[in-house]
Amino acid sequence: MKKADEIISHILKPFDEKIAKHRCLKKIISLMPPKYKKFILSINHKGEVLYIRVSHPAIRQELFYKRNEIFSIIKTMHNHGICNEIKVSKIITDYKYCPPPKPPKEIKFYLKEAKNFENKAKTPEIKKIFEEIKKVLNDRHN
Repeated sequence: MKKADEIISHILKPFDEKIAKHRCLKKIISLMPPKYKKFILSINHKGEVLYIRVSHPAIRQELFYKRNEIFSIIKTMHNHGICNEIKVSKIITDYKYCPPPKPPKEIKFYLKEAKNFENKAKTPEIKKIFEEIKKVLNDRHN
């Protein structure tokens, strides 16, 4: 019988390249200044183009002007032997409007005693089973 780590590695083997690329893109985001990190929605790499989608138009413009910093982050990673599969010659920043999150609705619920439920079953077999459950619950609460 195979071990769990062998099974997982066998399942993930076709996706190793994509997983490594995704990890490298996450590393690029983590090495960016904090004021940019919180506005980055997604980062994608296709060919030699790096696409960065942000949630604020001013950050989009700043990243466009500071793209040399991103190139230097990638070059530093290459110098240390990390993420050599990502080769970037162009950076495109994109802005996507994201409305601020709405606060969750307050959900009210009320607890009823389980022993006095209404039996709405239509078939006699199911109705009988519900009546037995009702009897057991009444015996437990008394």
